[in-house]
Amino acid sequence: MRLSTIYIFVCLIIFTVTGFSHAQRTTLGVGSTAPGMDIAHWLKGEFNKAESEVYVVEFWATWCPPCRKSIPHLTALQEEFGPAGLTIIGVTDEDEDVVELFVNRMGSKMDYTIAIDNRKKTSNAWMRAAKKGGIPTAFIVDRSGTIQYIGSPLVEEFESTLAKVMSGRYDLTKQLAAASVIASAKRSSAGQSWSAAMKSYNEAIAMDKIVFAKLYIDQFKMLLLEKRDTDAAYAFASKIITTRGEEDPELLTWLADVIAVDSELQQSQRRMNTAILAAETALKHARIPNDPLYLSAIARIKFHNGDVGDAIDYQRRAYFAARENDKTAYKNVLDGYRRQKQRADAA
Repeated sequence: MRLSTIYIFVCLIIFTVTGFSHAQRTTLGVGSTAPGMDIAHWLKGEFNKAESEVYVVEFWATWCPPCRKSIPHLTALQEEFGPAGLTIIGVTDEDEDVVELFVNRMGSKMDYTIAIDNRKKTSNAWMRAAKKGGIPTAFIVDRSGTIQYIGSPLVEEFESTLAKVMSGRYDLTKQLAAASVIASAKRSSAGQSWSAAMKSYNEAIAMDKIVFAKLYIDQFKMLLLEKRDTDAAYAFASKIITTRGEEDPELLTWLADVIAVDSELQQSQRRMNTAILAAETALKHARIPNDPLYLSAIARIKFHNGDVGDAIDYQRRAYFAARENDKTAYKNVLDGYRRQKQRADAA
């Protein structure tokens, strides 16, 4: 047996033995309201539930190798999503002096909130209630205070779920509730029952316009590619732009990208003026002025419309507005636009 496997097994066993002295009925799961935390001491940073939009509670220990492996990953996620309202909290019930020494030694490599549990009260409210015995275990809590994930912070599902929760477009309970309605919409579409399909799609969207926003795109593509009614599709697109832009500007960038670059569309099906309008309206309603994501979206649409000079201007603005860690990606796209312009000018 490999040494790393033995360490993981030990983490599971020790935490289980110390944290679960007797059987307890499961009371906590995905879809449950997150319980409170009883913290003896905030060792690094603090947590104010009223000020945090999304938070992760991770149970860990200094002696646990998989826990130590998760530290740089959690630090990177805190850096990436912190500006958008994420707080990551590492909770341990170890001796405070031991934890403080470890955290100080890690320094900026462990750059998120660290707390000492108050006589296992937080662990009991979360881990025992969810019947979780192994560490590290992470709980993702969304903006409504609902738990959306319970499991290891080391697997891809954790990061992908966190990204969806941060976008405000993830609610497993609602997705399960809407599954049959969405399936009905797809069956109606396959049977060319367009009105029935639109009705079912609208029923699902009504459950949550943000979580199910991509169904608007499904409706647009159904009208354009399956029903082949270009006028109806673009009338629907115009409705999306005018009615959904203020609340959900990101949806408009999706619509713009579908029109401009989706490989399923033929050139005759692309109305680039609508794509440009969608992208520009998205920037107008962006939560952050001059948000680089929205500036770059306009640049992308302009580029595919042949407006390379405008694409360079918008991408340059996106580059200067981007966070330092993101600048390289924006610069690479900008350089690509510039090379294309040089080739065009030389032709």
